[in-house]
Amino acid sequence: MRSGKTISTPHGNRRRFGASRLAAVAPLSVAALLLTAGCDSEGNVYAPPPPPEVIVANPVKRDVVEYVTYTGIVEASETVELRARVEGFLRTIEFDVGSQVEAGQLLFTIEPEQYEAAKARASGRVAEAEAALALAEVTLSEAQQAFEDEAVTELELKRYQAERLEAEGAVESARANLSAAELDLSYTSIAAPIAGRVTENLVDRGNLVGRAEPTLLATIVQATPAYVSVDISEADVLRIRTEVGDRPEGTQRGQTAPGQWRPCQVALSDDPAFDIEGHVDYVSPEIDPDTGTLRVRTVYENADEKLVPGLFTRVRFPISSTPSMLVPDAALLSDQQGRYAMVVNDKDEVEVRRVEVGMLDGAMRVVKSGLEPDDRVIVLGVLKARPGSKVTPKTESKSQADG
Repeated sequence: MRSGKTISTPHGNRRRFGASRLAAVAPLSVAALLLTAGCDSEGNVYAPPPPPEVIVANPVKRDVVEYVTYTGIVEASETVELRARVEGFLRTIEFDVGSQVEAGQLLFTIEPEQYEAAKARASGRVAEAEAALALAEVTLSEAQQAFEDEAVTELELKRYQAERLEAEGAVESARANLSAAELDLSYTSIAAPIAGRVTENLVDRGNLVGRAEPTLLATIVQATPAYVSVDISEADVLRIRTEVGDRPEGTQRGQTAPGQWRPCQVALSDDPAFDIEGHVDYVSPEIDPDTGTLRVRTVYENADEKLVPGLFTRVRFPISSTPSMLVPDAALLSDQQGRYAMVVNDKDEVEVRRVEVGMLDGAMRVVKSGLEPDDRVIVLGVLKARPGSKVTPKTESKSQADG
């Protein structure tokens, strides 16, 4: 008879496990216990992650120029309207719309025939008047001789003198009419009085112009140089007078107004860089009492015509240059108490430093107080740093810190 244990199966059958099968299971249980004991060895103790890595940099010390900035509109240095000064049909248009034209270049012609005929008539009347004057002079000369011979009376002599004066006046009048006719004829050819860019023609060929009033034909805009005028507040005017001075060196009193000829820079609305250099060329002699502002006009060479009349721009004027301490503006965080920086101390622990900030200089921000030149400010990785926690600081290069 076999010894062992009997187990019922799901189908109601009975199985018997003998002693031989129990003996085979025992070694497996011992091996499992040995593996479990191995997991508790000292070589697999949990290790915390290393401190997060951050980039640090010392504040940059350099001179920072302080500016006042205003918004202005680009203005053309010269603008001329081309108008028909005589009546007639527009015959030709001698330019391409929007093109650059030179001073003296022919732009429009008005039919000249009637004015050529008027000039010819005026020229003939000059000849007639000059002939009448010559006859009057001969007659007067003979009358004077006859008067000396007592052949004519004094009254007759004065009549001949009056006729000569009348003939002289007729000559002057005829010559004036000839000059007017020549002037009208010259108006049939319309040339550019200045160099610049011409607009589209406002009247097409074949139309009658100049009948009731001088018809506007086109406009020439000269934007090289270009002007930008701004209205400076009274407070900034007083500040500029105090910090910059009233008159540039080398100029005489009365030649320039306060701040005139001072350098300035302009930037277009889509460009953050003030890369167009200019200077102040006109300052209004009085402050507008209604607005409390002073009108200042700045001028720029604008050889590349980047400044198009009508564009909105930003103009800045340098006020002063002072030694300052700067850090990247992105490294300064904000909360309800103001701005602060994350600083790594000598124990590589993160500290919070409250700072008083100044103007923005490119990507750098002036720090007036709260930091020392040797402080290691976290400039990259501030979101990984927590006050009081340790970090792994890595120094940023000088070129990166200045950027």
